[in-house]
Amino acid sequence: MTIVRRQTTAPRSASRGFTLVELLLVITIIVIVLSLVLVSLSQLQTRARATACLSNQRQLALANMSYANDNDGRLVNPRTDSLPPPAPPGGLPPGVAIRGTPHCWVNTGTSGGLSDGFETVKSLQAGALWSYVGQNEKTYLSPMDPTDRVRSYSFSSFIGVGDNVEALRADDYFDFPDFTDATTLPPYLNTQFKTATLAQIPQPARTLTTITEQDRFQSVKYNLHGFAVQVGPPFGASGIWVDTPALWNTGRVNISYMDGSYDAPNIIYEELAQLFENDPDGHDVTEIGARPAFRFMTTILLPGIIRPELQ
Repeated sequence: MTIVRRQTTAPRSASRGFTLVELLLVITIIVIVLSLVLVSLSQLQTRARATACLSNQRQLALANMSYANDNDGRLVNPRTDSLPPPAPPGGLPPGVAIRGTPHCWVNTGTSGGLSDGFETVKSLQAGALWSYVGQNEKTYLSPMDPTDRVRSYSFSSFIGVGDNVEALRADDYFDFPDFTDATTLPPYLNTQFKTATLAQIPQPARTLTTITEQDRFQSVKYNLHGFAVQVGPPFGASGIWVDTPALWNTGRVNISYMDGSYDAPNIIYEELAQLFENDPDGHDVTEIGARPAFRFMTTILLPGIIRPELQ
């Protein structure tokens, strides 16, 4: 018997390439994926820089505590040079003189501390905290800072002060809040306002120590002295930012507290940021209305000393 084997061959599909539409679709998908990856990478880099910035401020705050432990509780002064400040408006009381500040945290008054209006590393080295941060100049510079400065941070004008002239409170220079004036309302009259030592700060964990600042003076190209917003009795419906926080962290302000903790509160809303940007020197900017950012800053200046009514 003969067996007939039938061999069948499946038809071979005709090979073809991608159509133009398919190629465009693939390219579009790749572009979208790459865009998402780049956005995510950019966000991660921003967060990493913000974390490093806050870590620097933590080191500065802890260095201040260590300095106080080695100096009978005396904190560093927020001024940025050791020179005597100018006399306040109206002059000083008879027999009173303003001395310099030998314990300022950085010292642009040292030889070579300034060059063409810019602060140099020598000012950091001459400051009271240089040895307490391991003589590391990078501690003073935020990785978020887009400028070519050597220092991105300022200390609060309200800590480490008050032992020079009693009327000169913030920074041993500014005369606010003036609780000794005869016109001061009774609830605030003679309120204690000396923070030269650690023991004089009632709530260290809630007291502002450092902040990213961006002074934009035309003649002074660095953060001059401490950071301040104005408080005083009574204040009314506006808040004066004596200094401008840096706007590098998209609405957030990088800060540290006395105990070394830190935060990046999201307080800079669009209208306020525009006010800061439009001010040529970045000083004495008035926040009006509910002034939420100003009110937040006043709550962390000196909690337990500056009363909520003054905010």
